[in-house]
Amino acid sequence: MFAVATPGLEPLVLAEVTRLGVANAQALPGGVAATATWPQVWAMNLHLRIATRVLVRVARFDTDGFESLYRGLSRVDWRAWLPGDADLQVKVASSGSELYHTDAVAERVVEQVGERLGGRGGAAVELFVRISGTAATISLNTSGVALHKRGWREQVAKAPLRETLAAALLVHSGWDHKAPLVDPFCGSGTIAIEAALAARRIPPGRNRHFACLDWPSFDEARWNRLLAGADADMLDRRPVIVGSDRDAGAIEAARANAERAGVGDVVSFEQRSISHLTRPSAKRGWLVTNPPYGQRLDGGNDLRNLFDRFSAVAGERFADWRLATIAPVDSAGVRIATDGEPVATTNGGIPVVLRAGTPA
Repeated sequence: MFAVATPGLEPLVLAEVTRLGVANAQALPGGVAATATWPQVWAMNLHLRIATRVLVRVARFDTDGFESLYRGLSRVDWRAWLPGDADLQVKVASSGSELYHTDAVAERVVEQVGERLGGRGGAAVELFVRISGTAATISLNTSGVALHKRGWREQVAKAPLRETLAAALLVHSGWDHKAPLVDPFCGSGTIAIEAALAARRIPPGRNRHFACLDWPSFDEARWNRLLAGADADMLDRRPVIVGSDRDAGAIEAARANAERAGVGDVVSFEQRSISHLTRPSAKRGWLVTNPPYGQRLDGGNDLRNLFDRFSAVAGERFADWRLATIAPVDSAGVRIATDGEPVATTNGGIPVVLRAGTPA
């Protein structure tokens, strides 16, 4: 299998996959490769907080044209993998190959695999064809909809942060799931809600359906045992988690999202500007946030002034707390004394860096 990760987050996904007991896990560019059983694939979809999706590798073979592509596809027992009425959605990437016309390759794959399955009109299944030189790799998307779509975020503020990146920032911050956590630029509440879910060990995919649950390999009894085990592992842990934002609409959206996520009684949201930020009555805690940047502000002096003001507030009122932020690579960002290696990744196509340390 291959757990897809946003570039830069592969080591964090590797740690997640390893914790699930998956064998031979190895971080590679773009994700984590491993050997897994079907129950482990289901568990990854259920539990992984940072991965984008989970693929299974169906076949690898050499191809130098459409004839050899047909031969390779024909050697796969597609009925063992997919339901007969699967609605195939084929995505092709090709480099250094005679099969450079990706639309034509996709059409041939749909034709060949569709013939072997025998029907259409069922659930959508994404099939990925990657051709590099003469090597073809065929994969299926077991997740269906991307894993960052947990199902609870129906209302969003401007430039929403993906749930998977929020989870990555929380892990990078070193938060212990017990000490108070404050997000002073909470937007629609993603970081605070992901924190509450992680603290209570609520699986991010608990209320989702995954594509592979409709496949011939699915075993409902084993899946139900997996869910029962996950439910038994949940905690009634309620750390102090506070999100604040100056935008009233963002706070309204955050509260609604928290209720849908089942943590409305764990997280509190307040409308306030950064200048009026206060800390909970605890000596130790975490500031974890995604400050506005790029298209979220006019840029220039606005951006520098905001970062300077937040840095001053963090240094004055949270000097003994941990601080973790996301900031564009090409900006000074919030002043932070980092005590670990920053993580370079992207947010909405913008190169960003995750930093963790103490206010500077």
